[in-house]
Amino acid sequence: MKLSLFKTAIMFFLILTTTAYCQQQGIGFNFYGGGARSEGMGQAYIALSDDGAAGGWNPAGLYVHEKLLMGFSYSSLSPHGYNKYYASPDRIFLFDHSGNIGAINNWSIISPARIKNHHVVFNFSLTRNLDSYYDFREKLYAWSDVDNTTDLDNNDPNTYMQRKGGISSVNIGFGTRIYKEFSIGAAANIYTGRIVTDEMRTLFLDSTIYADVRALADINIRSLDSSTYSGFNVTLGLQYTGEKFRSGLMLRTPFVMHASSDSTLTRTCIVNGIPFNSQGSIFSSDTAYIDNMTSRIEMPMMLGLGAAYDISSNWLVSADLEFRAFEGSKVENLDSLILTATGDRDEYFSASDSVPNWSNVIQFRIGTEYLFNTKYGEIPVRFGLRNEAFPDGNIIGYSISYEGEKEAGGAQISDEYSLVNNERVYYNFKYDTQKMTGFSASFGTGIHWSQILLDFAFTYTTYKQDVYNEDVLKSSNKWKNYHFNFGFTGYF
Repeated sequence: MKLSLFKTAIMFFLILTTTAYCQQQGIGFNFYGGGARSEGMGQAYIALSDDGAAGGWNPAGLYVHEKLLMGFSYSSLSPHGYNKYYASPDRIFLFDHSGNIGAINNWSIISPARIKNHHVVFNFSLTRNLDSYYDFREKLYAWSDVDNTTDLDNNDPNTYMQRKGGISSVNIGFGTRIYKEFSIGAAANIYTGRIVTDEMRTLFLDSTIYADVRALADINIRSLDSSTYSGFNVTLGLQYTGEKFRSGLMLRTPFVMHASSDSTLTRTCIVNGIPFNSQGSIFSSDTAYIDNMTSRIEMPMMLGLGAAYDISSNWLVSADLEFRAFEGSKVENLDSLILTATGDRDEYFSASDSVPNWSNVIQFRIGTEYLFNTKYGEIPVRFGLRNEAFPDGNIIGYSISYEGEKEAGGAQISDEYSLVNNERVYYNFKYDTQKMTGFSASFGTGIHWSQILLDFAFTYTTYKQDVYNEDVLKSSNKWKNYHFNFGFTGYF
């Protein structure tokens, strides 16, 4: 096999499959409107949305503002939990989740205005809509047992994939009263974000470089894919504000999320403890670049209904019900541009569509807030609960395809040494209709003065996904994530 196959044979298969896989696996698409107050109340905020985060929740609540307002909040996601891999009944591996994803959660400006003597409030905000973190492991090649310094078994995982990142939106909206206690609002949402997938595969070989030289080779293949997301839709809101009771209706219109992916594929070889590169053999090292792979992910209509009630002047409760119609959504791979390390340029177009077997999602959120008036300022105490529901379910089966050298008749060569040269792999997942589910519990507090509000929120989230292949449980992902949010609001 010539070295050029590393740079060219992987390309076509990559375009048709890898980008679709990246969009479907490990991204929940549970859109969050931002803000520390909303998070402390379990995101039960559609009827209460009247602060800087209103553009991401329900812009109809903006109309209450009479002064210029500026606010921001910073959030940090700390993934916990584990990825459990079942190599065999008596050989189970437990890998801890770890990491940190920090970002501006919300930044907003609210500006009231008079248009033909009618009160209209405008809002410009930046909102972190979702964070993504996912682990996956598999055994792609047979481990070599000739190295007595290790206790590796042929069933042990030798492939590790981690995905993390997030998607944000710029929101430009307004809110105004239309009749007595009723107000309406709308916001244009411009989405942007990046999610990085880092996959590492390791192979040990006991072979020969030349006729009389024995080689214990450690071959590592790393695939680093960076996907940039973009899209546009509109949020429409309606709100009723009574003396004690409030209600809200929110609609996010369907749209297409575009993803553009760049990939770096690096292969390194260490022979007998020394970096080694023998071009044209299995003991080779090289790097290939694949740029501008594009795909489209259909995002459905999202409809939310919220209600809130003031039990007393200092105590309120709120609840939301949100429906997301993911069933039947497609992932499409479009035109792609490939630039290899040698400067070659190839373009492909894929007309194939993928329906990832997503299910519709229903989420219920409930929260409460109590205000303590002290000599130091007003201190809120908040609690919230919500179910975590995702469009994809447990993985009930998957196949792994290799792209590389073929026999003269076109069949894939599948002996062990040929598989070493098949650098790009493709995972084809199948999902059941039993959605991934879990729950989140949140707590919030802060201190409020006449012109400055400081808020803090903490959320604990847990959910689980099992991975089966041919009815055999292969692995489980259990998330126990911690999310921190600090917010500042100033009136001018």
